Amino acid sequence: MNINFLHNNEIREKYLKSFVVKEASFGKVFGSPYTFLYLIDGVLFDTSVSAWAYLLCQKLKSVDWKKKIFLTHSHYDHLGGVSVIQSLLGKIEVYANSYVAKVLNSKTALEIIRKFDAYDSEEIKKFHEIDNVGFDSFTIDFLFDFDTNDYSVIEGIDVIYTPGHTKDTVSYYIPKYNSLVMSESMGIPNYRFTFVLPEFLTSYSLYVKSFEKLKNLVLDNKISNFLLPHIMYFEYFSDVRDFIRLSEISLNMYVKQILGFLEKVGVNKDMVVEKADLKTGDLMDLKIRDVFNMVLDGFYVKYELSQPLYGFEANVKAQIRTIIKELL
Repeated sequence: MNINFLHNNEIREKYLKSFVVKEASFGKVFGSPYTFLYLIDGVLFDTSVSAWAYLLCQKLKSVDWKKKIFLTHSHYDHLGGVSVIQSLLGKIEVYANSYVAKVLNSKTALEIIRKFDAYDSEEIKKFHEIDNVGFDSFTIDFLFDFDTNDYSVIEGIDVIYTPGHTKDTVSYYIPKYNSLVMSESMGIPNYRFTFVLPEFLTSYSLYVKSFEKLKNLVLDNKISNFLLPHIMYFEYFSDVRDFIRLSEISLNMYVKQILGFLEKVGVNKDMVVEKADLKTGDLMDLKIRDVFNMVLDGFYVKYELSQPLYGFEANVKAQIRTIIKELL
């Protein structure tokens, strides 16, 4: 398949070149559409990758903050910079879902985080002077336990369990500043705001449940500061409502399209997957690869997405398996 990714790469390069600090009514915004990091009431939400965190530290040195980091989930582009911040700025308290601690104790998970962190960081280093930093594991100081309740409050922050993107995803509502830090629990828009890429990587049903929970929270409280980690954030309630509507439309279209792609390559609920006599892998892996190529053409290129291709591929293949498991 011959697909031209030139424009997608140009968009991403533009984002990687920029790292700024913006003042907002709810606090400070660091970074660019590559990754936005938020400092609200002295608390930092997420860290991005190690190279981005290095740039962040140069800004945080002159900022009065509580030296507390609240993590949304265990993906490399959200927690990859924790150890860099700790090494450059001293002791930092880290808060996260208790499941994140399990991820940090997994050799396989750490290898994946380290690999993708290095990929992104090498891209960033092309445009910024950055010391030799990288991802290292770290200790979480305060663990959110959601065994009996999917909601808790700490330091004036409502911590809400919103799984579906990952098993450990949490969102943070800060009533004092009418702000919601929800990571990828409701999708990520393209830069033209014509499509919102759904982000259900571990469970479609849980993603939809979390989406509805956050939607009700937003509408009931008229939340205006809607803080996404990538591409854009919103400071007006009317824009937030537009995002929710577009996200719902995009989710339905995306799932319907992938179900159509699966049917096209011959995957259905009655299919018996047998090992193919091919060195490239079994039959299901091959069919998932075919569907991924269709998603590349039908969504990645069409909607000019700027996520790195290696990350997009890992995410989409996880989504395809989730759809096969839950919706066929």
